[in-house]
Amino acid sequence: MRILLLIPLLLCAFTAARAQEYLLKSPDGKIKVEVVVSANTVYRVYKDNKLLMHGKPISMSIGKKNVLGAKEFSPKTSTNSVNKTVKPIVSYRSAEIEENYNELIVEFESGLQIDFRCYNNGFAYRLNTSFERDVTIRNETMGFELTSNPDVWFPKEKGFNSHNERHFVPTTSISLNKNEKASLPILWKWGNGPFLLYTETDLHNYPGMYLQTDGDGGYSGIYPKYPATTAKLFDRFEPVGFTKPYIAKTSGTRSYPWRVFAISKDEKDLINNHLPWLLASESQLEETDWIKPGKVAWDWWNALQLEGVDFKPGLNTETYKYYIDFASKNGLEYIIMDEGWYHLGDLTKVKSDIDMNELLTYAKSKNVGIILWVVWRTLDKQFDVAFQQFSDWGIAGIKMDFMMRSDQPMIAFYEKVAKEAGARKLLVDFHGSHCPKGLQRTYPNVLTFEGVRGLEWNKWSSALTVDHDVILPFTRMLAGPMDYTPGAMENISDSRKHKMNFKHPKSQGTRCHELAKYVIFESPLQMLADEPTAYEKEADCMRFLSVVPTVWDQTVVLDAKVGEHIFLARKKDDVWYLGGMTGSLAQTISLDFSFLEEGAYEMEVWRDGEKTRTDGTSFEYFKEENINASMKYIVSMAEGGGWTAIIRKK
Repeated sequence: MRILLLIPLLLCAFTAARAQEYLLKSPDGKIKVEVVVSANTVYRVYKDNKLLMHGKPISMSIGKKNVLGAKEFSPKTSTNSVNKTVKPIVSYRSAEIEENYNELIVEFESGLQIDFRCYNNGFAYRLNTSFERDVTIRNETMGFELTSNPDVWFPKEKGFNSHNERHFVPTTSISLNKNEKASLPILWKWGNGPFLLYTETDLHNYPGMYLQTDGDGGYSGIYPKYPATTAKLFDRFEPVGFTKPYIAKTSGTRSYPWRVFAISKDEKDLINNHLPWLLASESQLEETDWIKPGKVAWDWWNALQLEGVDFKPGLNTETYKYYIDFASKNGLEYIIMDEGWYHLGDLTKVKSDIDMNELLTYAKSKNVGIILWVVWRTLDKQFDVAFQQFSDWGIAGIKMDFMMRSDQPMIAFYEKVAKEAGARKLLVDFHGSHCPKGLQRTYPNVLTFEGVRGLEWNKWSSALTVDHDVILPFTRMLAGPMDYTPGAMENISDSRKHKMNFKHPKSQGTRCHELAKYVIFESPLQMLADEPTAYEKEADCMRFLSVVPTVWDQTVVLDAKVGEHIFLARKKDDVWYLGGMTGSLAQTISLDFSFLEEGAYEMEVWRDGEKTRTDGTSFEYFKEENINASMKYIVSMAEGGGWTAIIRKK
């Protein structure tokens, strides 16, 4: 089998004439990277002295014939070490992040430079070029072989015209056929560990990467080529037709995306990996105090339905005033006006039943911001006019949708929008997008991305299972925030009984499974997807939804097993919020409360009710006294169940 034969072949290469070998270790010495330059540059990665992978030769093809990284000898090298604490402008998971790594920089006479960094929880490398002229990049060669036959969660894609809304299908590396393709991130596991997750970050003006299998346990990076023609379908879809024979045209002096390998001994260690954020470029915004994360009353998933009102709900001023009132009463920072507020194809033409100026004035009086949905193609066509209008109106932000591509021009457009929005103090939600690739750090007004199979899929499918929900925190979520859009108040605990209904959708899993998503799923702009009148009937649920934060000071992983369950404790100010979810199997878990400081606490609890087998909406709400750090607290969750709590010091 090729994956077994490759190791001795590489060992031969390491001893070849003129080979130069460099050893890079993590600060704690538990991850080791061997970098070997011998005509080509390759690497091997170890965790606790176990060989995990060996990289294929690193190179970049530019111009018509030039291949950087091939036949490169005698590089200049330098090393560097960093140990500091950084504070995110938007704290997705933690208010402080340790940045501690050792770095090896390899420079070649051809103008190619490769930066390698080794952290205690992973390894990354990136290419840099130094040319005065612009360059055409035919391809970047990136690939690796994994030792043995690890399990893999593989988000399979059919092509590059994709919004990355995929299942992370569990299988094994050698079970994948040749030339199967996946979007990022991808997760592997050897036995009971370690775990390895691959993704990319700091993506700017360059195509996004996919991975393709070789059918024998190996993977190679592939990229959408530069579009030559596109098909303009309706107001939103613009798939690529013919392409150019290259992936990018760009400045000759620049850095390229980081190739990131997050490595952990177990699931708990994996969840708190910050490498995709740490390796992204720092904020390009001069002012950031105006950026305000928060929760959003969303109109689209629930089809603008309201019960018991004295007006006809729909795309009109009265309906959106009701949404604003609901948001104001419950401490929600925003509402979204989704598809339908403007005449499709023209952002300057508001529907006649909507008085935008009246709504904006009313929202301001209630201290609620309005976020407007836009189709990317229309925004591109009316870029300057639209942004000026948004500024004149005083909206809080935009939700840009239906990009569904990651070629170089589209990636450049993401950044163009983020930059312009930041200059005009507008928040951004990228929907119909690829998963995050670092832009959320560079432009912290970008609060969230879709790039996930989220709640909306329940409108037209039964494929959004509870098992999918407990895979996401270990896969997609590690790339960055995700606009999953939780909040369904109609819940089906038995997936076999779930039926698609576009106008009256229901979620899979119990009510507490749904509530727990607000603690577990990271998104600084977090939706309440259901209709306001549905929440108004659920006072006990709103006790939680009204106060649960969307950004966090600290995250503690209490228990976790990919595809089975996850239990997190997150702290904001002096309050702890706990959330647990199960997949299709019921779970009983003993929680260690040692993350609490000394002292006495009280706890509000939302747990699965006795009737969850037949009624997914069933739950119990109660309070517990005499909570302390020395406790072991037993939690039982039903099939597709959940558990949430708020712990406050007395």
